Amino acid sequence: MPNIRLSVDYYNNIERAKFQGFPNVNILNELVDRNISIPKDEFLTYMLFTDQDDNYEGYRDYFEISYNINNRIGDLDRFVTFNNGSLQSRVSSSRMHDTRLTEKIGVGQGLCVVNKIHSLTAADWKKIPETNQHSTFDFTLKASTGNNYIQVENKGSIVGDNTDNRLVRHHYSGSYGILGKKTFVRAEEARLGIVPHGNLFYGTIGVLDENITSIAKVWLVDPPALEIMMDPQKYKLLARLHYYLDEFRKIGVREKIIKALKLRIDQITYSEDYLEYDKVQLDYKYPYPFHFFMERNNFAAFNTNEAFGRIFVVNRHQKNVPFLIAFPKALMRMIILQDFNGIINYEYISSFMKEDVQVFIQLKDIDIFDNQLSDNFKFVFNERSKYYQAVYFGKISHTNDGKIFGILDNNKIY
Repeated sequence: MPNIRLSVDYYNNIERAKFQGFPNVNILNELVDRNISIPKDEFLTYMLFTDQDDNYEGYRDYFEISYNINNRIGDLDRFVTFNNGSLQSRVSSSRMHDTRLTEKIGVGQGLCVVNKIHSLTAADWKKIPETNQHSTFDFTLKASTGNNYIQVENKGSIVGDNTDNRLVRHHYSGSYGILGKKTFVRAEEARLGIVPHGNLFYGTIGVLDENITSIAKVWLVDPPALEIMMDPQKYKLLARLHYYLDEFRKIGVREKIIKALKLRIDQITYSEDYLEYDKVQLDYKYPYPFHFFMERNNFAAFNTNEAFGRIFVVNRHQKNVPFLIAFPKALMRMIILQDFNGIINYEYISSFMKEDVQVFIQLKDIDIFDNQLSDNFKFVFNERSKYYQAVYFGKISHTNDGKIFGILDNNKIY
């Protein structure tokens, strides 16, 4: 898996002094003394994927999400480049008008840094509803290590020189900057009597510039965290279940499984003893082992059924191509069986991902003709199944939360 370099530093000496009270200060000081290396695939997950959300147009179902994935890939091609073992902006700050993209860049950089500090994954960064939460202040994202809460406020920016912190002063001390929120949080901590550093809050400002030799920069700011009224282990479990619920919806896991998982999340959330559901399989009517996890439209099987997923048709370089998102079958089984310890500690490690892998692709004819894939790929129509099918051999990206994804290069379609 290729890596990219990030330069991490305290925003100023005032912030440096505040971080010295963190229990993991030795790790932090090591990070700012040298460039860190993060998996490129991990960064791309924060840039490429979109979270399913029933309440927001564009994120409610497969068709809306597929459109957003298409746009996100186009954004990468137009605005971000990878040189010198790091990443840079293709455009100047004056030409970068999409604040959503700069925010996403900042989130990607910031979360990758905090992931490295606390051994977290994308599956841990999921907003979940809490029944006893202080609602006076909204943090960007929360995670749990199982013992402590981690909260982050991420900013992102494109500037002329990403080593000059004065160019992102508005993110630090402006009207909507991290400093103002920090002042509010400190007052709340004093009012609530919260022990300092019982929970940890990181402010990050991720910055790119156009210099092809530059290293992407992350400035660290130290706002203290508000208390969260939920057992950290329970929160970590729920965060992961919410994450996989959204991802399973996206890739076409069967509706019966989706409904059963959503019900279980609600049961765990409001249970006084959530461990009563540990190893209580979802929906007792389902047989085990499960023979069919997925709906069969736009279906993909990875490496001889090691993982299942869905094919999204996206436009890249003026050509429609398949984009794969999949998750391991072993993870799906673990979630269906509700193995809490396994879910909380799950990490996908695949040594063969460095080699070419096989992806079996199955599409309905409407997808091929409407998106003009038939001219680019050698699909064969299966008379028995009534699907168009092809096999891809090539490189695929993945992250340690189990997401397997990537553009399927038509030069490797057989």
